[in-house]
Amino acid sequence: MIGGNMSRIRRLEEISLNSWPAGYTKFLDGWVLRYAGGYTNRSNSVYPIYDGFEPLEQKIEEASRFYKSKGLRTMFKLTADSKPAGLNSVLKEMGFEERDRALVMTRAIGSEPHDLSDADVASRPEEEWLELFFSLNSRARENQAWARKLLSMLLPGSPFIILRKRGIAVGCGFAVIESNHVGLFGIAVRESERRKGYGREITEKLLELGRQRGAETAYLQVDKPNESAISLYSKIGFREEYQYWYRVGE
Repeated sequence: MIGGNMSRIRRLEEISLNSWPAGYTKFLDGWVLRYAGGYTNRSNSVYPIYDGFEPLEQKIEEASRFYKSKGLRTMFKLTADSKPAGLNSVLKEMGFEERDRALVMTRAIGSEPHDLSDADVASRPEEEWLELFFSLNSRARENQAWARKLLSMLLPGSPFIILRKRGIAVGCGFAVIESNHVGLFGIAVRESERRKGYGREITEKLLELGRQRGAETAYLQVDKPNESAISLYSKIGFREEYQYWYRVGE
């Protein structure tokens, strides 16, 4: 559990910021503006996680100028704890559209080990892993240069796994350990190999790799419409911690 007076949402947002990098970061009076060539919403949006002092409309305008200079629409990653309070309503009134609502799910990592057989584990994204990841993730496939760059910037000790069955690579995923938390990312299974329990197996193996590296809590992020994934993770013991969503302007 996360102690102290710090908001649990804010703490998990900080951990996710550290776990998934951006190519460039700008700080704006309590807000964190991230840019990574348009690859992933998380790396190309405003994180309004701290209180500030400047007028709100002025800050929104400055953030919009930043993203316009990068050739991107302005995007805010919002939670129930975004600063200042009421930011979501202000952005809505300004015409920022809501999109891509998602859940952050967490679970405690127990002491019971999980089997790591059938998994190739590496400490960096090797070429075979990248080729499999790109084949299963269309957004990464369309922006391979930035995807490769961000994956190479992950915290040291981040494990990448390929799950093999009958000698065939059927799926992959990776984990990032930060402050006794392990984040699970990029879990995907070949379409022809789905509904065989491989998604769960990859998840459990990543949990084991986190446990071996001292993690006590696991978290992951899943799109709210993805009911099958939410059901899978719930069966493994994950529970919804909070939701986040994006508001996108011009």
